[in-house]
Amino acid sequence: MKVLHIINSFKGGGAEKLILQLHEMSLKNGIDSHALSLMSPSNECLANTYALNFNNPYRIQVLFKLYDFLSAPEWENLDIIHVHLFPSQLYTPIISSILNLKAYLVTTEHSTHNSRRDIWYGRLIDKFSYNYYRKIICISLGASESLLRSQPQLSEKIVVIYNGIEIKRYSLSSISYPKGKTLVILSVGRLVIPKNHETAIRALSKIYTHNFEYWIVGSGVLEPHLKKLVNELNLEYKVKFLGFREDIPELLNQADIFLTTSYWEGFGIAVVEAMAASLPVVVSNVSGLREVVLEDFTEIPKTGFLIDPKSEDDIAICLNKLLVDARLRMEMGKNAQFRSLKFDIQKTFDQHRQLYQSLLENKQ
Repeated sequence: MKVLHIINSFKGGGAEKLILQLHEMSLKNGIDSHALSLMSPSNECLANTYALNFNNPYRIQVLFKLYDFLSAPEWENLDIIHVHLFPSQLYTPIISSILNLKAYLVTTEHSTHNSRRDIWYGRLIDKFSYNYYRKIICISLGASESLLRSQPQLSEKIVVIYNGIEIKRYSLSSISYPKGKTLVILSVGRLVIPKNHETAIRALSKIYTHNFEYWIVGSGVLEPHLKKLVNELNLEYKVKFLGFREDIPELLNQADIFLTTSYWEGFGIAVVEAMAASLPVVVSNVSGLREVVLEDFTEIPKTGFLIDPKSEDDIAICLNKLLVDARLRMEMGKNAQFRSLKFDIQKTFDQHRQLYQSLLENKQ
């Protein structure tokens, strides 16, 4: 089986992390796997990875470079082209059709929201591109429901496969870091509007215990604004901006509470990583995240708290409960670690492989 993954970039969040994990596991399991970035190459030095080296995937020149790449003889016998994120989702079927490639097209919907769904011509663009795909993988039920509200004709194409992580990489048994006396609240995510760090920072001024710090891991365009806000609220002694980091497992195991205040999330892989590290989680009450923290058929999480991401008071109240109660932190952390086992990357890989194989069997 020969598979080519195509994505805008190898660097970023959950989608980028997933594609590299699937690619690496495919190689280890005998699949002839390849991965292409429209932008810069991967830092992980994985075999069979390629890059078109554009700074912006929306440039029209990307189409011509992608055409040249897929025109190479080595791609004539592709079985599956698996595409992730827009505009890769638009470019790839166009070029594949022009070249008359025989590979089945599969795409993954990584979010419960995109701005194209809010405008009529954006929905037309999505309808055009999705029409070419044999299967559309959604990383959560929330992502599936959101897509169907915008494109109801896709119901027969959609399959839900949850994202996964390498559980043992994040577990306390594999990493041992002594926790300090100061409790650490940790957030991981790009510093952009949808991640809503501003409300989280404002909530800190309403927390009555003083024995904590808030670590923010990630970079983005809002960093200067958020640092200014921290200074205005006199929280510079509480809030630490750690920038983009590769050592997430180590940071998680130094933390005591994980916080996500996103306005929306397709799945929330950073939350699963935190749960695998036995951290209680305080997360937005939005569809993709609810599925992660709630046990099946329950409404109240045992792994942490669901909060209104727009409410500073709600965030502060839930953080306070965990900061002052070590037993509650430990209990919810244990529940979180057990819940994270549902999202093992091996399960994610197995389901992808089965999907690919089913397409090829039907082809024969």
